[in-house]
Amino acid sequence: MIRQHLYLIIVALSIAMYDVVIDLAFNILHFVFEIIHLAYEWFELGIEHTVEHLFHTSRHGSQIVTYYILMLIAGLLMYWLWRVLPRLYERLKQFMQLIWDRRKSEWEAYWLSLSFSNKVKLLSTVTGVVYLTSFFVM
Repeated sequence: MIRQHLYLIIVALSIAMYDVVIDLAFNILHFVFEIIHLAYEWFELGIEHTVEHLFHTSRHGSQIVTYYILMLIAGLLMYWLWRVLPRLYERLKQFMQLIWDRRKSEWEAYWLSLSFSNKVKLLSTVTGVVYLTSFFVM
């Protein structure tokens, strides 16, 4: 029973405790950005030390060379994204349309398979859940 309606339970809990869900999402996003920042700093420091030891430059000289190396890498990444993103966008759009059509046909088949009394029960349950969660949101 619970496994069958797990999505409904998750949605109801996330609506009822929306502040906890938003806080959790922001904490996860902050953690991901911290990890990305640490990885970037580690990569930059590695390039700087490599240039400094390889070419026997001063700290300032190696920082300038590192800056231009990072700008070259950023430019190449931007060019690659400019070439790849339109194709990825089209694939994502087709994938989302396929998912939407599949889910809509599943819901339609489920709705048509229900008897009239089960349709009334389902609609009253959804209406009751929306009504009760409106007290938590306000």
